[in-house]
Amino acid sequence: MKLVVVNPLSPDRISALEEAAPGLSVICCKTVAEAIPLVSDADALALWGFQDVEPLLQAGPHIRWVHSLSDGVEKLLTPSMLARPILLTNSHGVHDRSVSEHAMALILSFLRRIPDAVRNQDTHSWKRPRGELLADKTIAIIGFGSIGRAIAKRAKAFDTQIIAVKKHITSELFADKVMDTSHAIDALSKADIVIAALPSTPDTEKFFGANEFAAMKKGALFINIARASLVDEQALLAALDSGHLSGACLDVFSKEPLPSDHPFWERKQVIMTPHIASMIPDFWDRLLLLLKDNLAAFSKNESLLNVVDKEKGY
Repeated sequence: MKLVVVNPLSPDRISALEEAAPGLSVICCKTVAEAIPLVSDADALALWGFQDVEPLLQAGPHIRWVHSLSDGVEKLLTPSMLARPILLTNSHGVHDRSVSEHAMALILSFLRRIPDAVRNQDTHSWKRPRGELLADKTIAIIGFGSIGRAIAKRAKAFDTQIIAVKKHITSELFADKVMDTSHAIDALSKADIVIAALPSTPDTEKFFGANEFAAMKKGALFINIARASLVDEQALLAALDSGHLSGACLDVFSKEPLPSDHPFWERKQVIMTPHIASMIPDFWDRLLLLLKDNLAAFSKNESLLNVVDKEKGY
């Protein structure tokens, strides 16, 4: 059995993966282009959900399983993926704690005006920015999968009210109110803080546009720790520049690295992090443990963890 991973891995991590199944060979490549000549006899692929898998599937007629190293699988739902009986899995659950803690860090940094204090520190200026409490704020989490639930769990510790917006209404332990996505506008109008946590699918493309930002409370804070495709960035800039939104905290962008002339750089009411919400010291250990477990199951024709519904995209 052969697995091709489109990401460099250290020799010890490759060896650890190869222990998952007898006769397993793991080959790592830096890019999709580098991997194409190596997949003709591959049984499985592991790559990021934002990478284009189509050339690999066309070059790899024996591929029966593709694993996304990220939660999102948006670039993996290609014609070959949809037409062939290929199993698709993702890294759902691996990133919950890190992304939810990052979301809380962004919210608290904005409300307590930490960026202002750091800028003052750089200039040796003793100024005392006045922050706000997170307590008693209403947070609408748009997309209430495992990451949304993890954010809600942590936010409740600050005495907040949580509105969960999801495709189907269910009972949710950490939500004070659950609404379906058809009522998202109503949820947005009630929230002091809006967090984008939706998967990237054709239905969620630019989910947050001019109408959605206009529906938010004046002075609301917008957070995106999910996918850049969810947001019309020009509409967000307009909502910020008009003063309708008090600010935005963003970890993902439509073009990465963010171009040096992008308007976001100049907006002091925007906190940006360079797509690092899931990056923690044991990040790869968690990812590879899931991949190793699935490799063992795949080699025995057993059920895999985190199988994605290719029609739904999550």
